[in-house]
Amino acid sequence: MKTRIEFYQAALKPVRDLPTLRQCGLGLVALVLLWGSVFAWQHLTNYQLHAANRGLEQQLAAARNNVAQLQQGLALLNQRQDDGERLRLERDIRTRRQLLGLLSQDELVSYADTLEDLARVPWSRVSLTGVQLQGRAMTLTGEASDAAAVPAWILGFDGRESLARREFGKLNIHRREPGGLSFSLHSEGVTQ
Repeated sequence: MKTRIEFYQAALKPVRDLPTLRQCGLGLVALVLLWGSVFAWQHLTNYQLHAANRGLEQQLAAARNNVAQLQQGLALLNQRQDDGERLRLERDIRTRRQLLGLLSQDELVSYADTLEDLARVPWSRVSLTGVQLQGRAMTLTGEASDAAAVPAWILGFDGRESLARREFGKLNIHRREPGGLSFSLHSEGVTQ
């Protein structure tokens, strides 16, 4: 009886043959198919990225166009505001020149203090278009940007001696069509 068991048998030895031409050809075909599929996938990915880039470029062009339109609109708005400010300043200068012309007239020398005080009241949102002095009565006409501007302007009379002593008993305010208000302010005389 054998006490030793052998697991190795020569018949079980693997055969080490060189690959055949057919096996090499199949390996080459498999390698070409693998590289072809990798290149096809890469080409498809590049095509998709290129299409996405074209879409982004179109969106960027549209956004730049929108920004350019907004900038043009802003420039037009600024120009309109500048024109409105220029017109307001021209009106203010015209009114002040009219007041200075009234001050230089000999027959109105007694009203000089009142007119000088009117010229010194801040006129940020109010344009005085007319001053009518008849004896002790005075009527002021003008234009305002909003209804609150006229009372605020009247509050500026407090520091002016000839205007602070007046009682303005009548105030008419009318809205104009394109915007803004016209007003008329009347005082019967000076209080003691």
